[in-house]
Amino acid sequence: MKRHAIPALVVGSLSLLGMPASAQVELRYSSWDPPSHEMRANGVHIWAQQIEKVTNGRVKVRILPKPVGAPPAHHDLLIDGAIDAANIIPGYTPGRFLFHKLMEFPFVSDDPEARAVAFWRVHSRFFDKADELAGLKLLGVWCTDGGAIHNQKRPVTSAADLSGLKMRVANDTIGKLANSLGASPLFAPITQVHDLLSKGVADGIFVGPEAIKNFKLNKVLKYTTIVPGGMFTTGFYLTVSKKAWDRIQPADQKAIVDISGEKVSQMVGKAWKTANQRGLELMKASGFEIRTADAKLIDSINKAWAPLEAEWVADAKKKGVDGVAAIAAYKAELAKF
Repeated sequence: MKRHAIPALVVGSLSLLGMPASAQVELRYSSWDPPSHEMRANGVHIWAQQIEKVTNGRVKVRILPKPVGAPPAHHDLLIDGAIDAANIIPGYTPGRFLFHKLMEFPFVSDDPEARAVAFWRVHSRFFDKADELAGLKLLGVWCTDGGAIHNQKRPVTSAADLSGLKMRVANDTIGKLANSLGASPLFAPITQVHDLLSKGVADGIFVGPEAIKNFKLNKVLKYTTIVPGGMFTTGFYLTVSKKAWDRIQPADQKAIVDISGEKVSQMVGKAWKTANQRGLELMKASGFEIRTADAKLIDSINKAWAPLEAEWVADAKKKGVDGVAAIAAYKAELAKF
């Protein structure tokens, strides 16, 4: 029995040593956006397929059929290990994150592809060192198309027209700006907006045209004012929990990083442009009254924004980041587009 036990033990040990090379790591990805959303269909789903390909099947992304929790809960779900990967919206948990707000600044660009690539480059250069995403591996960034003003009450041609309107906001960037302009900001995840509008709890929403289509808001809105350069955007982080990331072999980690970062940010940014165009087409077909903000309204927004930008710079300094330099770098990267 002893003569046979030693070879068996050796064979068993060799099998265990060989397991990591062939073992699969499954990343459970939770998303609350509909599967048909351009961000998913033309972005995240493709990225997931690329991961399986570049790791020869050793790492797979399983996109769950339903979200595990409400949109604002996804950061905690990642940290707690309930899911392994997700695109989180930092603005859904005010006070936790700061640097994403640069991606959400008004007037800088109507192009979500440009914003995504520019912010990725600036984040790598200025914000990585602050380690704001402790417990998470950041693999990409993107944002919505330039935010516009939509409501069901009246045309908005001046800041005075916003006064008293209950406007849904996605983050404290646009929340503070809306408040400065006289509107009453109402925070809610995008998944709740149709219900809020249909019941009259909200009068309108600051959002890009994309959401009008993907969340079926064309039946509960009527008036739109488009702000050139975007009144704001909503930023996203493509993240994997560190616990899940550490289960992946170093060679596969490198392969995933190589197809992520700026590449996936740009791919999803392009998907948002497609979504934006489709949203605009639906708005026109649905009979929206669409106008463009004039110089006077833009000036009002600019004056309301100036102290908020200064506040962000001051907060960045507290975290050891030169906010003025980061803004300049962001605008320089945008200019390349």
